Amino acid sequence: MKKAYLILVMSLSMAYFVSAQETRVEPNTCLTVESGTTLDVSGGDLIIESDATGDASLIDLGAVTYTGGGTANVERYLTEGKWHLVSPSVSGTVSGMFTDDYLQYHSEGSNGWTDIVPLDTDINVMQGYALWSISGSATTEVFTGATNTGAQSTAFTQGGLGWNLVGNPYPSTLDWDAVTVPGGMNGAIWLFDATIGTNGDYVYYINGGGAGNTTSQYIPSGQGFFVRATGGSGTLAIDNGARVHGGQDFYKSTEIEILVLKATGNGITTQTAIRFNENATSGVDDLYDVYRIISDSPEVPMLFTKSGDEKMAINTLSAIVGNETVPMWFRAGMIGTYTISANEIGTFDKETPIYLEDLNTGAMQNLREVPEYSFGYKSGSDKGFMVHFTKPENNAIESNINIFAFNNTLNVNFPVPEITNNAFSAEIMVFDLTGKTILQTTTTKTNNQIPLSGSNTIYMVKVVSGSEVVNEKVFIK
Repeated sequence: MKKAYLILVMSLSMAYFVSAQETRVEPNTCLTVESGTTLDVSGGDLIIESDATGDASLIDLGAVTYTGGGTANVERYLTEGKWHLVSPSVSGTVSGMFTDDYLQYHSEGSNGWTDIVPLDTDINVMQGYALWSISGSATTEVFTGATNTGAQSTAFTQGGLGWNLVGNPYPSTLDWDAVTVPGGMNGAIWLFDATIGTNGDYVYYINGGGAGNTTSQYIPSGQGFFVRATGGSGTLAIDNGARVHGGQDFYKSTEIEILVLKATGNGITTQTAIRFNENATSGVDDLYDVYRIISDSPEVPMLFTKSGDEKMAINTLSAIVGNETVPMWFRAGMIGTYTISANEIGTFDKETPIYLEDLNTGAMQNLREVPEYSFGYKSGSDKGFMVHFTKPENNAIESNINIFAFNNTLNVNFPVPEITNNAFSAEIMVFDLTGKTILQTTTTKTNNQIPLSGSNTIYMVKVVSGSEVVNEKVFIK
């Protein structure tokens, strides 16, 4: 006989006592048991479902009882062939629930990972773990036990670099903005997104980060995430006041001046941000700055600035005055052509200059006029840039035409606005160091790739576009 079950999408309140048999909360639905109310599952289990479409949610402010001998089963849907950061939504679980899967814990002191082999190792509440399912397809893990509710806490340490893997302990979403960040801990969170590149990448959030953030403050049920200790050991404490059902669309703040620079290549886009807030300092501020975690995926392009020796994903400075020039670095694990695009320029006063300088070629680009810059990159070292919030010196090279050589190919890219100019044409000339003309051509295309021969050869390139004349030196390796 098929077992009957009750699907709940509701809130139980007003000091009710509700009895049900198997109780199933389907994905993208929610159940709230209000304070003073009891939900008694008198036959079967309470099942909080999760699948590819989303998660179910339970906020149990009141009591959940099981007079029929059942228990809670909180599901966590995972994609196949990837590492995921997980954390138990119930208490009393052990590592044996992940038999045949790979399970690891993270050590803050060594910043390393260790396999959990025994089947009777406790899976601690508010601790995060790395999980790899050996299933050949997407799988649903099930945390079985008593759902966590009320005040929860975990210790954090700074015996090493300070990276502590913690987790959302509840069978509902955790709103990080409702959590009090303890002293000695950076205010950001880092979540691992297994879908970015071959080996995944970290997305991050800090309260007030606006468009500089790459995820929201809403941490899903069963999700492990990193926090970073910056001032010794302490305790991270949360309670039911930080629990919500689901999240909301990402909110972009325009209350601060923020420049978001996005790096695109290999079909992947990541970003870094430089922003200004009068309450920030020149050092790393726990409530304003976000550290950059470098991806292990070779195809992921990364931009970062620095504060001292620390790589930064969001770098918040006190004011433009005194920080008119900010160094920035690019890194990727694959050779190729990449693009940097400038976003959120509208948050700055319209009189504030914003320029990007390529330290390898000397090219200087006005990001207000042309917000995209393309360049060739060979892996093995970081490529340096300067972001200028002041007009460059008169002797600096300034042009809206992007000229560079990569893999024996000369690239000459004209500003995007030229696309709308039906009469657009330009002349491209290439000379060797003796002054001999190697080629001369007229183009009507915005992006041009011209093969060049030679090895360890320097060419001079002259481009004439209307009244603009640009001379650039390129090097063929």
